[in-house]
Amino acid sequence: MKRRLIYCSLSVLCFVVCILIVILFNDNHFIRGFIGDVIVILLVYFLSKIFYDFHAQKLTTFVLMVAFATEFLQLAKLTTFLGLEHNTLVRLIFGSVFDPYDLFAYTIGAVLVYVIDTRLVRRVVFGNKQ
Repeated sequence: MKRRLIYCSLSVLCFVVCILIVILFNDNHFIRGFIGDVIVILLVYFLSKIFYDFHAQKLTTFVLMVAFATEFLQLAKLTTFLGLEHNTLVRLIFGSVFDPYDLFAYTIGAVLVYVIDTRLVRRVVFGNKQ
């Protein structure tokens, strides 16, 4: 139960940061576009850990690969192919423009979330290693 509470709290924190970024930094491409993508990786990872205690390295790799796949689907213009390019929810979830810097942001997010989980959460909060 304690583990789920920690990951739930981290998820809520990441979600709030994402909302604040959208509200306060809508015109700042670096913060909204780059830092926001880093935070989204953390959010997806921590959300996943609420439901099951996945191995940190495997989950980090999976989340990173899903993010990369989503970005490459943008390059392939999948939403346009499916006729969903004007759907706000689809554009929010999948994005609309391929940006190679997003791949860099996702990678930074993956490294950051792995370190947070294995160094801080596991060792400090739970007192063990994975």
